[in-house]
Amino acid sequence: AAGENHLGAIGGNATVVTVTPTLTVHATYAANDYVGESATPMTFASCARVNGGTGKITGAVMIDYALQSVAGELWLFDASVTPPNDSAAWTISDADSLKCIGVIPFTLFYASALNSVSPAPNLSIPFKAAGGATALFGCFVTRGAPAYASGDVSFRLFIDQD
Repeated sequence: AAGENHLGAIGGNATVVTVTPTLTVHATYAANDYVGESATPMTFASCARVNGGTGKITGAVMIDYALQSVAGELWLFDASVTPPNDSAAWTISDADSLKCIGVIPFTLFYASALNSVSPAPNLSIPFKAAGGATALFGCFVTRGAPAYASGDVSFRLFIDQD
């Protein structure tokens, strides 16, 4: 019968989840601004294998299609949160801060003629997806002053699923 029994299973389950956030403002951001859709976090769907499942984020990459190469952080949460409006100072409520499972810094960029990438390898961020979900949620905070429009950045999470 179908279920969660894994008799004879060898190896683990791994996945890569990529999100390109929609930006509300399309602006030149100030240092410490939230970059994303106003009051809406990014949804990283299917991070857990099953609803309420667990796993570990083992790596991440930020892709900067606008070639801004400005440091920032991806804040990750195990349940949805309410970030500020796009291009506003980064702040979250105390209740939302309790949902934070980790913060991934992107500080070193490797540039090509068309884009830059910032890898964050060798992570070990365990998570348990909230109740009836498999998703994690993210908010990007810039620590510089990039000029971004929608589609200018993507985030990839490398995940080992339990």
